[in-house]
Amino acid sequence: MTTIVLIVVGAFRVGTSVTTGDLVTMAYLLSLLTLPIQLIGFVLWEMGASQAAWGRVSGILDATDYVEHGRRTAAARGDGAPIDGEAVDFQYDTDTPVLDDVHLDIPAGKTVALVGPTGSGKSTLALLLARLWDPTSGSIRLDGRDLREFAPAELPLEIAFVSQEAFLFEDTVAGNITLGAPVPALEVEAAAALAGATEFIDSLPHGYGTLLGERGMSLSGGQRQRIALARAVARRPRLLILDDATSAVDPSVEAEILRGLSREELPSTVLVVAYRKSAITLADEVIFIEAGRIADYGTHQELMGRAPGYARLLQAYEEDALTRSQDGGSAG
Repeated sequence: MTTIVLIVVGAFRVGTSVTTGDLVTMAYLLSLLTLPIQLIGFVLWEMGASQAAWGRVSGILDATDYVEHGRRTAAARGDGAPIDGEAVDFQYDTDTPVLDDVHLDIPAGKTVALVGPTGSGKSTLALLLARLWDPTSGSIRLDGRDLREFAPAELPLEIAFVSQEAFLFEDTVAGNITLGAPVPALEVEAAAALAGATEFIDSLPHGYGTLLGERGMSLSGGQRQRIALARAVARRPRLLILDDATSAVDPSVEAEILRGLSREELPSTVLVVAYRKSAITLADEVIFIEAGRIADYGTHQELMGRAPGYARLLQAYEEDALTRSQDGGSAG
């Protein structure tokens, strides 16, 4: 546009104040400036995003935490693993402790629900059990073996962690479940069935060979969660930790998934950070955590009878679920 304006204006002034040669020279010089100006604009545009990205990367490069590892190897595949914790304390960078003197004793093969109010330390405890963090003090043991004693890459062979935010890669459905591991197709399908994902996977254009977009944006939140759960189940872990990993699916589907996980085809020890009563009542035992401490431990019925805080919390969950359903019905 600038070149056109220059030629139009210059054409009217040729013979008066400028010559034809002057006009051609100016147009040529202006064309030489076009590419450098575009490059400068591109650099300035990218500089903002680059600074934000560098802030994230530099935080990793500047990290000084040392992850302690031992030489223990993972056990052979088998039944669920017992897990226990002794005097576990944890705090983040603040001075406020998140967990304080937590003692755990979860038997092998049990399904345990971890229940507590917001900010009580449920998700933090789940992260510690998966060794995504280490306790500030105390120890957590799997089969009597401290998690810090395992060699690098050995602990994930025994423990699988599924978070609420499922991350999927730009790969096929099967590729997202196996992550490149040599898992037979029958085991992939069995894992998908346990995760309640078979029906919607079969409805995809190419089934397990359907290519998903980056982060699985072509799927709903519940579908992404079920594929992430199938990914964990396909590894046949001895300890499966679900941090509200079925929150985006219907309660009936969630209940069916948890029933499947407790059956003999997956004899893992299952720890579920749960909010829905339908999921909590399916657990063999319930750990009620409050203010960073384990306030009580037992079956759902036992806690309803002797733990007033637990009863109030479940009532609040039910009222919230009722309000959501009524809002949804009104919106419909």
